[in-house]
Amino acid sequence: MTGTGRLPDLGGQLRPLIQALPLAIQPRLMARLERTAADRYRARAAACLDPATAEGLRACAGREEEVASRVETRYPPQLDELRHFREALPTIAEAYHSALAERPVNEQYAIQAAAERRGAAFWRFLTSSVADGSVRETLHRCAELEERSAEFLEALVSRKT
Repeated sequence: MTGTGRLPDLGGQLRPLIQALPLAIQPRLMARLERTAADRYRARAAACLDPATAEGLRACAGREEEVASRVETRYPPQLDELRHFREALPTIAEAYHSALAERPVNEQYAIQAAAERRGAAFWRFLTSSVADGSVRETLHRCAELEERSAEFLEALVSRKT
């Protein structure tokens, strides 16, 4: 941990930014963020010297892509979503960068694991606003995928501390 012993709550920082958007837009914004996270996982895997860790990071990337694909299939594009995305994404990117900047990799993994857990909570929360059982099942599966990535990252952190 840092000198204060506390890591930033990235998911908590992003939550109000996402909740400020119309509910109809939030799932697709999250899908966009999942794809960005997949890119980060792949970059980490490419830079990783440990083959097992690199493979685990690539698996996290695959789960992020699967979540994004599932959500995009269930939530059609909204007319004004691109405008909302352009407004929200720079602030979200800055929050992410600030949370991870100049931190040791194990702290970055811990922060990302907590964000994955927040993502799982978001998908579960969203199920309460959905009447369609197959969409609820999709969202539940997305939450499970997020939790698997969180578990992998948490295992990495516990190995390194």
